[in-house]
Amino acid sequence: MRKSKSKIILSAVAAGSLIPGVLLAAPAHATEIQKQGSCSAGSLFSAEIEREFNVWDVSFDVDTQDLTSSWRLTVNQNGSRVANSTAPAVKDFDDSYAEVEWNLIRPDRAGKDRFVFSARNLTTGETCRTVLRG
Repeated sequence: MRKSKSKIILSAVAAGSLIPGVLLAAPAHATEIQKQGSCSAGSLFSAEIEREFNVWDVSFDVDTQDLTSSWRLTVNQNGSRVANSTAPAVKDFDDSYAEVEWNLIRPDRAGKDRFVFSARNLTTGETCRTVLRG
């Protein structure tokens, strides 16, 4: 799992500007929540939700050694299905792993938002599941 550019920028903002005379500002009320874990047969997942400007930037990645697999992801937001799509694993820079990525933008609902991520390898049946609350 690689560090995203937005995380690097936010880290620089949190540390303060490293260039004299240059002021970096983070968006008001930015929230970022991440979770990593293992899937049912050893693949690894990374889930992230980041709220900026009243929308959620939602991402889910799976790193798998099943280089020819396809995965189905479903995402529920506050109990309603908001995504249901299939994507193939793409060989990563490390020849022993492949990565599957999903990204979507969702509106920030009133109160706390709850995202449920479920991914399933369509060949082996391996599953990955997690919940993020923001």
